[in-house]
Amino acid sequence: MNFARLLAGMAAGGKSFLSGWEERAIQRIVAGMPQTISVKDLTRLSVAGGFIAAAGLLGCHQAAWPILFVLVGMTLNWFGAAVDGPLSVHRGERRSELRLTQHLSDLFSLLLVITAYGFSPFLSLESSLVILACFLLFSAYTYLRSAAGRVVQTSLIGLGATEFRILMAVWPFIAILSGFGGRAAREFAALDASILLLAVVAILSLVAAMIVDGWNISSREN
Repeated sequence: MNFARLLAGMAAGGKSFLSGWEERAIQRIVAGMPQTISVKDLTRLSVAGGFIAAAGLLGCHQAAWPILFVLVGMTLNWFGAAVDGPLSVHRGERRSELRLTQHLSDLFSLLLVITAYGFSPFLSLESSLVILACFLLFSAYTYLRSAAGRVVQTSLIGLGATEFRILMAVWPFIAILSGFGGRAAREFAALDASILLLAVVAILSLVAAMIVDGWNISSREN
């Protein structure tokens, strides 16, 4: 079990790199949030941010300036998705249907952006599908942990949802600086191979985390 625990630690439900800073920032934002802004407004903002980012990615086929929409859209997406849950707790609005709407909106907006990346000049469709599959697997595991009353957040080597959003926001700039800008297969071959390798490591760590979780639960029951 030592190797499994090592891999499981990579996909542990623990703190991500920015979680401490994010929690402090969100607490201040929630404390100063005007009553005129509702929890649903923030949830809608997160979805709108996803659409803005996706439109920016697709628009980069025609010009370079829509790249700014990706940055703005992902910032709005983070703000809405990160603050709506804590704000609902702060205001005592923890209805199950509200939580479901927040989770579904968060999932939909990120799926939209990941898919848009596959049709953008900055990532191949193959890599986008691999990332999409990993995202769905990690999301399913996170929701299962939440339903079982365990730690909600699942991170990979310290990379959680916020870090993932930051990467999606800045990747077009990184891609341009690295020379990616077309759709030729040769331009993405090395990147596709790297993403596939990282995906294999991520999936193995996730499977190991599931095994360790099951082992721990069985041990407590016995």
